[in-house]
Amino acid sequence: MKAFLHTAIGKDYRQFQHYIWPLLLYFFSTFTFANSALSNNVQAQTQVLAKQGKILIIISSDQHGFWLPEVLEPYRLLADAGYAIDIASPLGGDGYARGVSRLSKEQQNWFNNADLKQQLQQTKPLSAVVATAYLAVYFAGGSGPMFDLVNNKQAMAITRDIYEAGGIVSADCHGPAALINVTLANGQRLIAGKKLTAKANIEEGSWARNNYPFLLEDKIADVGGLYSAKGKNQVHVVVDRRLITGQNPASALPMAKRLLAQLAKRN
Repeated sequence: MKAFLHTAIGKDYRQFQHYIWPLLLYFFSTFTFANSALSNNVQAQTQVLAKQGKILIIISSDQHGFWLPEVLEPYRLLADAGYAIDIASPLGGDGYARGVSRLSKEQQNWFNNADLKQQLQQTKPLSAVVATAYLAVYFAGGSGPMFDLVNNKQAMAITRDIYEAGGIVSADCHGPAALINVTLANGQRLIAGKKLTAKANIEEGSWARNNYPFLLEDKIADVGGLYSAKGKNQVHVVVDRRLITGQNPASALPMAKRLLAQLAKRN
């Protein structure tokens, strides 16, 4: 390099060597240090996420969709707390997001720049999920779960495996539909004899009553769950040890806060 510069610059090489060359060396050394610092920072952030652990969010693939606010609010809270989050669905790939218009301007701006947006376009198929990798599973609501998660064997197996490994199972609004038929290794239903909530009958309209296979409030009681609810659109979260459920969209963030508190107890 020096020989090339000597030939190219000629008589001015001494001046270059005394004044310009040190500046170039300083520039390259500074760039190398900054690049190394950036790399170390990325590695440190990755290590923090690894230490906190991973959480699985499952959404519906059904055409009736998942409720985006019920994904965004818990995802944002948990990600900010340092947890790595995977998004999965029965079919994988892009789903049908509903409730986009319910996002605030601030939430919309965040979503447009967040990893979540791409993750929702490229969800993992449930067949590719390894349950033992997760500390908790969360089922988001929307109408979709009433059609493709109630009897989904892969979703039920993932839920059972996470729960029986000491993990946390959570769901909001219509998300608890995915818990109805989960059976544990002892043959008992996961929700039998446990306190939980889900979308209340009073919150369901005529379309739901004419199209859903059942109403969650009725079905949970029928299979032995101890259902409770508050008034229409009121926040209501129920915690029964490692089972955490929310009643409606307004309960998604409060439910996620209770999930976060339970996860913190593990650390």
